[in-house]
Amino acid sequence: MSLTSECELLECIPLFKHVDQSKRKLIAMSSDRLTFGPNEMVFREGDPSDAVFMMLNGAVRVIKQDEERSIELARLSGGAVFGETGVVCDTKRSATIVTIEETTMLRIDSRIFMELVEQVPQVAVALTRELADRIERTNQRLLSQTAAAG
Repeated sequence: MSLTSECELLECIPLFKHVDQSKRKLIAMSSDRLTFGPNEMVFREGDPSDAVFMMLNGAVRVIKQDEERSIELARLSGGAVFGETGVVCDTKRSATIVTIEETTMLRIDSRIFMELVEQVPQVAVALTRELADRIERTNQRLLSQTAAAG
């Protein structure tokens, strides 16, 4: 994927929609491009949150584990952004990410991402909306599971 197409993809993602073209280009240029095969771990729950990831193509599973079981929380595909919660909250990874198929992504260093959040208020607003949507989806899933069990 070319730098131009990466910048165009960044523009299509709500989190980066209001970032001007020069900053999107800087993000794309300063990010690492990573390619994973099927069933490869991107990061493990409990790892340091040192970057945000943006999927260019492919698909991943978001997995939460305890001593007894693994639960798939979500599946994400091209254009999805993940890892931002730990970066923003300065906490360890809250889930494990495993690829489903060959997947290419940008790895945006946490320092660069946080500078962007501080410099572009629309990114902070979009990030807040995304996190609120995730909470709402989780609440709905929990409600559905409770209703099914009861």
